[in-house]
Amino acid sequence: MKVLMVKGLTKFFKGQQVLNNLSFELNEGEVLGFLGPNGAGKTTTLRIITGLYRPSKGEVRIAGIDAVRNPIKTKGLFGVCTQDFSFNAHYNIEQDLYFYARLYGLSRKTAGERARLSLEWADLLEHRKKNGDHLSGGMRKKILFARAMINDPPLLLLDEPTTGLDVRARRELWEMIMELKGRGKSILLTTHYLEEAEYLCDRILIIKKGRLVAEGKPGELRQYVDVARLLTVDLKKAPTDGEQEWLRALPGVRDCHVRGTTVEIAFEDQPRLAGELVQRVCQKLQPANISLREASLEEVFLEVTGRGDER
Repeated sequence: MKVLMVKGLTKFFKGQQVLNNLSFELNEGEVLGFLGPNGAGKTTTLRIITGLYRPSKGEVRIAGIDAVRNPIKTKGLFGVCTQDFSFNAHYNIEQDLYFYARLYGLSRKTAGERARLSLEWADLLEHRKKNGDHLSGGMRKKILFARAMINDPPLLLLDEPTTGLDVRARRELWEMIMELKGRGKSILLTTHYLEEAEYLCDRILIIKKGRLVAEGKPGELRQYVDVARLLTVDLKKAPTDGEQEWLRALPGVRDCHVRGTTVEIAFEDQPRLAGELVQRVCQKLQPANISLREASLEEVFLEVTGRGDER
């Protein structure tokens, strides 16, 4: 089942195109990573999905309902966890969750039960009488998660949910996300932590200037770049200009970066190419150490979005 369908989404602000014919789908029980540099259009897309913006062109459907033409009908079908904290100074966190449950039309009894169950799920029941502003950053993020799921919607939109958290708090939120996935929830996740996307996501979308530039499972994204594998060579001394030119001219080599005595060679994923490169480099340069690995998600991201040209 397609819980979220975005088709041909285009958005202009004062004549400037922010989204360019963006299309993607999110399946039931799937975590979809939505990545891109700052200014790529991620936040604009989320605001269109939630009804805060109207697209210049395109279609958004949530559980089959047209979210552009009937935004009110879709409000109960998704929960949102934003980057920002917002707590009523006069409510404790249990009252906060009760308030949001009532906004979704739940009865007083059901809202109270749901608030308590949400606190248990977030492991914050013992803090229920505290105001959200008096909790740690990780605890406040858990409350935002609980708030987003208070009416048990099928779709969860997470906008950089772990930004600014320490390692333990981030891991706790990862566990919550995986638990929600196990319950069949569909999750659209934006993040700048690429290891987070690689760990959590079933599929990843990468956008640049409002346009989809890469899509696939984390292990499949190498198909979008010529550079698929990397050879790191530690030399006894820095390579000469002539040696660097020789390295760049080797068959299959796409790029070569030199940092002191360390050389990183990016090359195509071709049969037998890695072995041939290792043999040639060892014969020519006699390195102290040499290692081989596949391109990481970070390197794929930089390759398909450009290096430092996005604002």
